[in-house]
Amino acid sequence: MSGREAKAQRRHSLRFELAAALALVLMMAVVSFALAGEWLAGRRHTALENERLRQHARGLALVVTPMVAQGAPAERGDVEQALRPSIGSSGIAAIEVYRLDAGAPAVQLASLGLAPDVPPPVVPEAEDALGTSGPWTIVDRSLRTFGPRDGESRLLLRVIARSSTWTSAADWQEIALLALGVGILSFVLGVGLLELQVLRPLAALRDGVRDVAAGNIATRVVEEGPTELRAFAGAFNDMTERLAARLRELEQQRTELARAEQLAGLGRIAAGTAHEVGNPLATILGYVELLLDPRHEPALDAASREMLVRVREQIVRIQTLVGQLLDYSRAAQTRIERLPLRGTAERMVALLRHDPRCVDVQFSVDGSEVEVDADAAKLDQVLQNLLVNAARAARSDAQAPRVAVRIAVDEDAAALEIQDNGPGVAPQIRDRLFQPFVTTAKAGEGTGLGLAISAGLVERMGGTLTCLPQGARPPLGQNDSPGAVFRVTLRAASRGARPANATPDPEV
Repeated sequence: MSGREAKAQRRHSLRFELAAALALVLMMAVVSFALAGEWLAGRRHTALENERLRQHARGLALVVTPMVAQGAPAERGDVEQALRPSIGSSGIAAIEVYRLDAGAPAVQLASLGLAPDVPPPVVPEAEDALGTSGPWTIVDRSLRTFGPRDGESRLLLRVIARSSTWTSAADWQEIALLALGVGILSFVLGVGLLELQVLRPLAALRDGVRDVAAGNIATRVVEEGPTELRAFAGAFNDMTERLAARLRELEQQRTELARAEQLAGLGRIAAGTAHEVGNPLATILGYVELLLDPRHEPALDAASREMLVRVREQIVRIQTLVGQLLDYSRAAQTRIERLPLRGTAERMVALLRHDPRCVDVQFSVDGSEVEVDADAAKLDQVLQNLLVNAARAARSDAQAPRVAVRIAVDEDAAALEIQDNGPGVAPQIRDRLFQPFVTTAKAGEGTGLGLAISAGLVERMGGTLTCLPQGARPPLGQNDSPGAVFRVTLRAASRGARPANATPDPEV
């Protein structure tokens, strides 16, 4: 970024622009309020001063009226003597008494103080009149006289006072300092409120957007600030939740697509293997069976028969492997029906008690009965494979091999867990456990297809097969290892019945 671009970016910072706008608005508001307050206070002060001057003139009129009324024996000096104490008070500069005759100039009867150059008096329309002349305030008040009057002549009392100013230069300096202080305080409080209510929520939203852009879809922002920003933050959180859900959906679809491609590849391999290897193996197996026939002439010795028996076992093992490959990759028809989960597990355990692979293994089944939507043949195959694997693991590590089957209901699903007291699943293969040809069995004991086939069968029944983390369940015995725990989850038929049907899986 160039220096000019950086300067332009700083110039257009929202924080700076909002703070500058707030400062300008606050200063204008404070100055406006100060000027308006001073103007209103000055008007009020002027009104009070004028009213006080009029009241003073009214009082002086009461004193002077008896002295100057027609027929009253009063001297000019007596009038001036009565008016002298008022000079200087309330800003009064001069007090004058006039006689006003119709059509003739005003005649001054008495004057006290230094009268400024102001317009001559006229007969007021009301009892008194208030006027101004430059810096002077003039109050003309008619004097009430009693007895005979000389034509249209009237007596008038004039009070001239200097207008007092409300503010001075020093006052304006103090007002300016006060306005500046109030403006600065308001600015600081406004900036703090702006930071808390607007800029901080916006910064949180900005950080959230950066986190999402960096790949952290689980980012959430705090919904704070004004209603609009809270709504914005809520919309952002809703967007990230929807985005995370969409990514999970895409990941699941990618996994399913990879599995479909894997199945397709295995299907082609299995079909070719069944054709190219199965037929020759069947022929070889037939010849081996002929050689092992007791009626074969000449009879074979014991060493030769033992070697042929081993050959037959390996041929059968190869045929089994080819069949498992076909089972894993071939689309099979799924028939969903109501099945008792505990009853199915107990029946399978009873069958395996006499299996050579499960000799000396103690089986137990716990949990209440629950019906599930499943395919009977596929569920038997899954349970047989998981129980045989658990028995093999328990026999390889524990002195008293045990396998426990637990059944539980969770909302609309039923879970069956199979736990052994064997060594458990090694961490390095846990993520690949359900992939083909991944096995923990010894060489010659397993092909690594059992769990992959079982996972596919459970998925075709609408369920899931998972391996719980190490230590997710307590050991079966006091001195036992936690072993491995496999969990089969199927739909519970009791919460939503499904009719028996035949659902073919899509062709690979």
